[in-house]
Amino acid sequence: MSRYPWRSVLAFLLLIVCGPLSASAYDVRDYEEAGGFSFALVGDPGRDVYGAGFESGVWLTGTPVFGEIFGHWLANRLQDGNYYSVGITLRLMPRWDVAPFVGGGGSYNGLTSDRNRRIIGDPDFRETDSSYGKGHAEGGARIWFGPERLHFFEASYRYHWTETGSDFNYGWIAIEYGQLF
Repeated sequence: MSRYPWRSVLAFLLLIVCGPLSASAYDVRDYEEAGGFSFALVGDPGRDVYGAGFESGVWLTGTPVFGEIFGHWLANRLQDGNYYSVGITLRLMPRWDVAPFVGGGGSYNGLTSDRNRRIIGDPDFRETDSSYGKGHAEGGARIWFGPERLHFFEASYRYHWTETGSDFNYGWIAIEYGQLF
């Protein structure tokens, strides 16, 4: 017999009560509208941070509130390594043909390789044996085109601040192409 039989009873009661509610109470189409899937090229050539990735977004129905998840691969000479980056951005972006936007969010950058370019005695060098988190603020514009506004180009500037300190903060320019599915 289980040492805590009340846990099984509680789980069974939650299943009975919440199962039918969750199946019928929430329909994602009532709250979200497709915002597009895109391919992005990103880079800050002056600081040697560059990469590419994919982004996917949704609007809250009937609002200019836009949410986006992303995954990027980055070559980052500031931190002497290659990283994957996964995160989320929230924006205010109207649904115009040419739509300016502002937003912000955060991400996790996981180290995928160490380039071993350490300069002995460099006080600004960050050890590359760990991954890090970062926040960002952004601004830019999305331009819709094509039949029924199915395609878009986007250009933006995003400033990143890292948990490792201001010496490793950077900005980048992003160019994207995307479409609705």
